[in-house]
Amino acid sequence: MNWEQIYEWGLSVIKTVQKIKSPFMTGLMEFVSFFGDPIFYFVILMWIFWCLDRKIGFKLGTAIIFSGALNGAIKNSLQVPRPFQKDASVFIVEESGFSTPSGHSQGSASFYPVASDSLIKNGKNAKGKRFLRIAVAVFIPLLIGFSRIYLGVHYPTDVMLGLILGFLTSAGIILFWDSVASVLEPLRNSLKLLILTFVCLGINYFSANDSSMSGLLFGFVAGYIYLQDSESFDAGSGNWLCKILRVLIGMIIVAAVYCGLKILFNYFGFGSEQSQWYPLCRFIRYGAVGFSASFIAPKLFLRFNLAGTEKINEE
Repeated sequence: MNWEQIYEWGLSVIKTVQKIKSPFMTGLMEFVSFFGDPIFYFVILMWIFWCLDRKIGFKLGTAIIFSGALNGAIKNSLQVPRPFQKDASVFIVEESGFSTPSGHSQGSASFYPVASDSLIKNGKNAKGKRFLRIAVAVFIPLLIGFSRIYLGVHYPTDVMLGLILGFLTSAGIILFWDSVASVLEPLRNSLKLLILTFVCLGINYFSANDSSMSGLLFGFVAGYIYLQDSESFDAGSGNWLCKILRVLIGMIIVAAVYCGLKILFNYFGFGSEQSQWYPLCRFIRYGAVGFSASFIAPKLFLRFNLAGTEKINEE
C-alpha cells in the first residue's frame, strides 16, 4: 500500500465519521478541539507557572513546547497537505499549515498525561483519583484526536502518529525528568545554555522555515535557568487577588513583547516571509516571549510585591 492509498483510506474514514455531522456536533467538536489549541495551553501553563507551582509549570511548559517544536519540524519535513485540501467535500473548518502529524493530538498526548501525573495526587479516595488520572491522561487526547478527524483537518494516520509521539514524550518526561534534572542542575548556566542551544539548532535544522517553537523553547528554558539563581518567586504565595493581578500583568507583558517585536521587525522590513532575516527574527520574537513569561514577568511580580520569595540555591 502506497501513501496515496493510505490517504484515500483516511479520507474514507473521515467521510464515515462525518456522517454524524450536525451543527451541534460540529460545535461540540470545535469545543473539544480547543482543549488542544496552543492558546489554551498557554493560558493554563501561565496560570500554573505564575500562580500554582513554577516547577510543575516549567515541566509542563517544556513538555508542550518541545512537543510543538518536534511536531513543526516533522510537518515541515513531510509537507503533507490537509485532507480538505485534497478533497473539499470533507471541509468543515479552515486550518493552516501541513497535516502530518496532528499537532493537537501530539500536544494533548504530551500535556495531559504529565499534567495528570503532576497535579492529581494520590491520597484520600486514591482509587477515584487514579481513575481520574487515567481519564485525563488518555481519554482527553483520544477525544481531541477524534475531533480533528471529524473536522476534516487531519487524516486518521496523522492523529495516530501525533498520539504516539505525544505519549512517548510524556512517558519520557514522567519517567526520566527527575533523573535528567539531577544531572543538569549542578552544571553552570553557560553549559546549560550551550546544551539548550544545540537542541534548538537540531530542531531548526528540520524546521528552518518556522523557527517559532524552537525560539519559544529556548527563551522559556533560558528564562527559567536564570530564575533559579539565588531567590525566586513563590508561585503559590499570595491571595486570589494577587494571583489574578499576576495573570493579567503577565499576559500584558507577554503580549507587549510579542506585538512590539512584530511591529518593530515589520517596520524595518525583517518581518516579511520574503526577507532572508525572517526565520531569525521569528526565533528572536518567540524567544523573547518565552523569556518574558519565565523570567521577566516573575521578577516584576516580586518587584510589585505580588508574590513571595523562596530560596532556591544556597551559596
